[in-house]
Formats: sequence, structure tokens, C-alpha cells
Amino acid sequence: MPWKETDAMSQKKTFVIKALGKDKSFTELCNEYGISTKTGYKWKARFLEEGWPGLDDQSRRPKTTGMPLPEEVVLEIIRLKNGKKNWGPYKIRKLYIRNHPDLKPPARSSFERVLDRAGFTVKKKRRRFAISERIQNRVQPTGPNHVWTVDFKGWWYTREKERVNPLTVRDEFSKMILSITVVEKGDIPNVKAEFVRLFKKYGLPRCIRSDNGPPFASHFNALGLTKLAVWWLALGIVLDRIDPGCPYQNGGHERMHLDMKRELEGHIAGGLHEQQHVMDEWKEEFDTERPHQALDGKCPAELYKPSETKYDPDIEDIEYPRGHQARKVNDRGCMSFRGKRYFVGNPFAGYSVGILLRKDGVHEAWFASVLLGELDPETEQIRFTSKLERAKTS
Repeated sequence: MPWKETDAMSQKKTFVIKALGKDKSFTELCNEYGISTKTGYKWKARFLEEGWPGLDDQSRRPKTTGMPLPEEVVLEIIRLKNGKKNWGPYKIRKLYIRNHPDLKPPARSSFERVLDRAGFTVKKKRRRFAISERIQNRVQPTGPNHVWTVDFKGWWYTREKERVNPLTVRDEFSKMILSITVVEKGDIPNVKAEFVRLFKKYGLPRCIRSDNGPPFASHFNALGLTKLAVWWLALGIVLDRIDPGCPYQNGGHERMHLDMKRELEGHIAGGLHEQQHVMDEWKEEFDTERPHQALDGKCPAELYKPSETKYDPDIEDIEYPRGHQARKVNDRGCMSFRGKRYFVGNPFAGYSVGILLRKDGVHEAWFASVLLGELDPETEQIRFTSKLERAKTS
């Protein structure tokens, strides 16, 4: 046990006197007083150096403190923060270095301390999310256009009660925002039109990651595929879906949406035209000026380059490998095979499904790189599977 509170000093003095003698070993003496040998040696050393005053309790405050920042540096940090209120200490420090290349910059901890004391730091609570099973094709990007992410920011109203519904697309590797577009409706035709524009400008990505909501996915179709998702597959793009209720799996995109909410939502005067104009300017700053910690302080535009896979708008159907029998899906979502009609799904209308005979005599239905399921001739149905054939993305 520690020193007795009622007579701590007397206990220390008695201990030190006995410690200077030879009657007991030091370890036995420490055990008798209920203290560790480390504590015993500390009090013995203090007594030998300072005498009885050395046994008094000492302040635990640091004997030295770091050099305070000059007032002009503190004011400059606050000035930069006021100009970029939604930038964190890392980005503010990078901006300070950019503006003052001849000065030695303070450490990041100094920027954090100044901004915290100035009231710019907002404490956040961590949220916990449950993970559920879902068809996925997890891809870690190794270069630009390896993975694009897409989502809707979440709508808000202008002062004239016009609905602002931004569709956002970004490159996961470079963090480059490819599009922030106010679409008239968040439906398949409007979203597809924007992707046609992006594909013509930047080429095709290898993979597109989205959530499980429309128009990217549907709970009513095979494997959750919509006409938009089927079009992506037909172009040779691999799909990746995050788990329902787990936006953190698309964390970079959500973090960008948080910046938009802080800096754009509700802060733009005017109608839809003015909203789009300001968002275009914000996107330009995000891509070409704002340093990113994940990019070692670089801007997204420094890493991004268009895809080498060009968009061909004339591709109308899928060519399957040898061994597959292609069957066209009609406008009712059905295909015919060996005198029987199978319902595939309306999103596949106009495209061909590849039928492959396995060694066990079962026919599989494929769409592009996705295994849809197995044909059941007795019920004339497709037993849809949750298995997703992972396309080669490296």
C-alpha cells in the first residue's frame, strides 16, 4: 500500500533513515512500507541530494514549456483560417507554407493548438455502423480511373424554393472531383446523360462504386441491377456496392460531401444557374488549389489524368467468349432458350445474355462479367445467385 495519509512525511523520514542502514535489504524494506523499489530509490536519492526538503511533494507541472509562437504568426494562422473556415490544421499549415516559403513553419500541433484556443475546433462524436452482407467487388485503386465513386449530395432548396439536387462523381485514387451537377431529376435518364458527358471527356473507369439506392441499384431486380448499372456492365465497367447503412465504406466521397454541406449548402444566393456556377468554382478550387493530406499535400489535379479506355457510344450489345450462346432479352425482360421463355428482368431489355453449359449439364446465365444464375427448365425460371464474378481490374 502507499504512504499513510495521516503521517506521510514521518513515514518517509523513517524509511530513508532505515534505507541508509544495513539492517535489511532494500527490497525487504520497501515491502515493509508497501512501496515499490522504484519509489524507494526515488526518495532515497532526493534525500541525499536535497536533505529533508527533498521529501516534500513536488509540483508535477513541466519544468520547461515550449517557446510560444510569435504574435504575428498566431494572427496569420487565424487570418488564414478565417479565409478558409472549413479547412483543417493540415491544410491551413500547407497554405501557410505556400504563402511564406522563406519562414520556418510551426509544427502541425501548434496549428491545432492555436485553432483550438481560437474556438475553431468542433468536437465530433463517433458513430458506429452495423455491417451487413451485400454483393461486393472490393477494388483498391492503384491509379487514376481505377475506381470512380458516385452519389447524390442530398438536396436543399434555394431561396426561391427551387430544389438543388447535386450529383457528384469523383476519382477515388486522385480525389479529383469529376462532376458536381445539379440534375433536374435524380432518375436514370438524367444520370446517364451526365455519365455520357463524363465518359466522352475522361474515358471509362475500370470500376464504379455506389450505394444501394436508385438509380444506381434496386431491391426489385436481379442482383439489384438497374438499367443504369446494366449499361455500365455492358461497357465493361465493374460494379462495387457498399453495405446498406455503411456510408463510411465510401468515406472519401462522404467527406467531400461534408465539405460541400459546410461551404455550399444554404450559402449560395440565386437560382439554379447561380448555384451551378458557384459549385463549378468550388470544384475548381477543390481540384487545383486545396491540398489533401491523403495525397501528401498535393492537389487532385496533380495526380489525375484521363483514362486510356475510350468511350464508344456505338456499342449496342455484348460479345461473349467462345462457348456462350447469346440470347436477346426482349422489351418485356424475357429471353428464349431451347423452346422455353425465361424472365431475366426489364433492365436487361435490348441486351444479350450469354448461356454457358457447365460440365454437370446445368446452363448458366451470364451478363457481361456477372453470373446471374442457373436456368431451371422445369419451372422456366432463372435461379438467381448472389455470386458476382469479379472482373480483372488490375
